[in-house]
Parts: sequence; structure tokens; C-alpha cells
Amino acid sequence: MSVAVRSQLELEIEHIDEMLDANMTFPARWYSDPDVYAFEREHIFARSWQLVGTIDQVAEPGSVMIGNVAHTPIVVTRDLDGELHGFINVCRHRAYPVAQENGCRKTLQCQYHAWTYELDGRLRKAPGSDRSDALNPDDFGLLPVSVDTWDRFVFVNPDPEAGTMAESYPEFATLAKERGLSFDDYVFYADYEYDVPSNWKVWAENATECYHCATIHTHSFADAFDVSKAGYEYVNTGRLLGQFTRFNAKAQTFKGSAETTTEDFRFIFMYPSTFFAQDDLVAFPGVITPTGPETCSFRASMYVRKGAGEEEVAAWAEMYNQTLLEDAEAVRLQQPGLSSGMVPHGRLMPSRESAILSFHRLVVDSMREGLRG
Repeated sequence: MSVAVRSQLELEIEHIDEMLDANMTFPARWYSDPDVYAFEREHIFARSWQLVGTIDQVAEPGSVMIGNVAHTPIVVTRDLDGELHGFINVCRHRAYPVAQENGCRKTLQCQYHAWTYELDGRLRKAPGSDRSDALNPDDFGLLPVSVDTWDRFVFVNPDPEAGTMAESYPEFATLAKERGLSFDDYVFYADYEYDVPSNWKVWAENATECYHCATIHTHSFADAFDVSKAGYEYVNTGRLLGQFTRFNAKAQTFKGSAETTTEDFRFIFMYPSTFFAQDDLVAFPGVITPTGPETCSFRASMYVRKGAGEEEVAAWAEMYNQTLLEDAEAVRLQQPGLSSGMVPHGRLMPSRESAILSFHRLVVDSMREGLRG
């Protein structure tokens, strides 16, 4: 980051608290500026937990799973002794990936020059190094990342010194248990992928409030659930942003059961970019991946309750797909206004957008830490 860019960001950060206290949004340029985006990649996504897959994918010794945390390629392995590991998926020779697909194998091997690694990351063989180009294999193992799990899901943090998931989200286990968030009785249904034409923060903000639901999701989410101010609950705690509500008693199409004992819709967003959403029929993790200053991608892996009827499952999964497509269109229309720079700030409604204010403060905390580093 250049001195000029850093100085501008430091100046904005210096005054951001008073802006947030006045319920103003971030500066509009933070949603399109390449330098801000580069700073976030380094100081938010390279230091945060993000879901990359399921334990089933690395259940057996020798299992290998690849993924990405923002711009960082990741490989997760289960070594032959059964221990779980995570690494930057980059050969220490010339940056070629050491794994290009999920599978089961005894070693990881770069297909460029055949450097070979054990599943615990140790360099096993570098062709030619036993002759004129001797090297110490202890100095060129794969670079480790932090790995942790919750329920059936595997999370990765590119920071090898990161605290555990429980340390990063100490409120999560209790909140999930209290609100009935669990995948125990659900089976995988289908993956849904979305290319989103907006900055990742726009998509995160959209996901963490339902102020827009009555107008944008009239025949999808807002038909299924109570999205009224009185019926919709926000719980913002630590690095978590929660949303909870009941089925819509006046639903025209998506009629839920009136006999449940927990919130019918439960949602917990884990800063900066992973969330879990669930109702009594469908549950899914959602992962936001920034792909550029004004673009991101989103993956929702739908699970459905065991024994549910095929037609009902298909209808409710499509309801969520339609909701997400409507969100993608909404943020597509937002992004040009932010990119124009003609409106320097927005004004939030704290009674309906408290989660966005909490999200903003988490982003600012990450930025401050990055500027101090």
C-alpha cells in the first residue's frame, strides 16, 4: 500500500466512529476502490475463518480436499495417522498447486516439476536436489494454515497462529444450541453457485438484514416467513450476526408448520463471510468469496430434513434459490451507485439494520488492526 493510500485510509478510519455513531454507512469508495479491496484481502480474509467443505470429504486417512479462502488456495488433508491438516495449496518451488482435485492419496505432488509432499506437509522429494542443487527439506515444507470444525463442516483460517473457532466465536455454540441450529437430521441436497456483481460487503450487508425482504422477496422469503418489524429478531453478539423469525401465518405458497418449538427460521452470520441458515425443512451454509473490488461469488449448499417429501423439498429449495437470485439482482443495481462516488455515504435505519452497523464496526476493527500491524 502506497503512503498516500495509507494516509487516506488512516484519515477515514480516524473519523469513522462518529460516522457510525450517526448511523452513516462506510465511505462509498470502500465498496469499489482496488486499494481498499487489497487491504481487506490481506487484513481480513487472510486472518479469518471461512468454511471450505465438509468432514465427509476428509473422513478417511489419505483424504484431500481443495478450496479457497478469498484469494488464498487451500488444501486440507487427513494424514495416514488420521490427523487433520491444512496448507496453502502452493508448491514451495514455483507456486504450482500441489493438489488440483479432491480425492484420496498417499502424498501430494506438484505436477509441474514433481516436488512431492507428505500429507502432513513435509517435503518428501525434490527431483535433482540430491545432486548439484541440494536443499534442506525441513526448510521447504508446505506452509500451514489453521483448521477447525463445527458440526459436519471444515473451516480454514490462512493465519497459522489463529485462535480456535471457539476462541474467535465464543458465543456461537451457545447461540446455535439455544436457537436449534443443527444439521443432525439433514442430508445434502444440492449446491447453488452465484456470481454476484457487487463488492463482498454489499452482499454481506444484504444478507444480514431483512428490512428489504417485504419489497424484494414478496413472493419468496417474505411469503414463507414473518418479516415484519415486530416479528423479526436480530441478535448481534461478538463476531456473530443472528436473525430469527417464525413462519408466516398468512403465507400464500410456502406454508410452514405451526407446531415447532424453536424459531422456524434461524440464521447466524460468522464474520466476515460465512453463515448458516435453517428452517424445519431446509438448511444451508452460505459462503461469500470476494473476487474483485466490485464482484464476489456465493455458494449455498442446501441440505434437507431426512424423510421430507421430494416435491416439498424441491419447492422450498427453489424458494431460497429465488430469494438469493433476487438478492443478486438487488446488489447489482446498488453497485453502480456506490461506484459512482456521487453519494459519499448512506444512512442506516438502526431498528432494522443493527446488524449492518455491527458488521461495519467489525470491518473497521480489522482495518485498524491492519494499520497498526
